[in-house]
Amino acid sequence: MLQCENQFPYPGSVALFLGLRWRVLSHAADGTAHIAREGVAASLSRRADIDALVDPKIADENAKLAFTDASEAGERIGLYIARHLRTANEVGLQTLARDLTAAAHEGRIPAPRDNVQISQLLRRLGWRKAGHTGEGYDRTPLYVRGAIQ
Repeated sequence: MLQCENQFPYPGSVALFLGLRWRVLSHAADGTAHIAREGVAASLSRRADIDALVDPKIADENAKLAFTDASEAGERIGLYIARHLRTANEVGLQTLARDLTAAAHEGRIPAPRDNVQISQLLRRLGWRKAGHTGEGYDRTPLYVRGAIQ
């Protein structure tokens, strides 16, 4: 069963979790999957939420997309930002950039070009700059939800 390629995220398929390749062994009723590392560390296994698993084919496509079509990459990053900030009313640009970098490392989205691209996407999503937060090296622009008045 594990030698043939199955559809993601069903048992037998390969998934990315925390940026590493894992094989899905089984699903549980609570929405988790039993996964095992591929390759040298194949003896490592654990449980992970099925929603936290990433299809490697999509991750590869995201990586290629970041270098080819910037508009589609921006759209995917924008959708991720909208989903990620659904319940937030304010966010520091530095915090959001770290979250996006982690998501890109896991293969969920294409890597953002720079903070300018992130701030442009935030403005398109209806966020506005409302000063700064933090002190010293941690000082970063603060964005809040809402229209410009």
